[in-house]
Amino acid sequence: MKKYLFLPILLIFINCTTVNLTRVETEKINTEVTDTIEELKEAANFNKYDKLKEFFLPTFKNNIIVNNIKQYNLSKLTFIFSEVKVISKNKVKGIMIVNYGSESNYYIVTWKMTNENGRWKISNVDEKK
Repeated sequence: MKKYLFLPILLIFINCTTVNLTRVETEKINTEVTDTIEELKEAANFNKYDKLKEFFLPTFKNNIIVNNIKQYNLSKLTFIFSEVKVISKNKVKGIMIVNYGSESNYYIVTWKMTNENGRWKISNVDEKK
């Protein structure tokens, strides 16, 4: 009977553990993503829509987002990003706040490391509720 109880509990703990990255690896990832965020903010401030498209992975949802972004003057918006939380060596999450006047919208942004050039790109954007 003990064997049967042990196995499900073990599987739960295995699934719930996080990736153990060293402090140096985590700081390196944070620095890389922060540098990418700064580039994204600069492109947004100057309305460089083609440059902004490079920050998104080419998924169906991201293509819709990029096409909708082109309708707005981004230089009037303020983009604020929280410090990212490292999920794994190639995935991080953070919160993005978009301010326009007195209104703010919050989004959860998932970043992924690309294989072709080792750059961080946005893989998913979800509205925070």
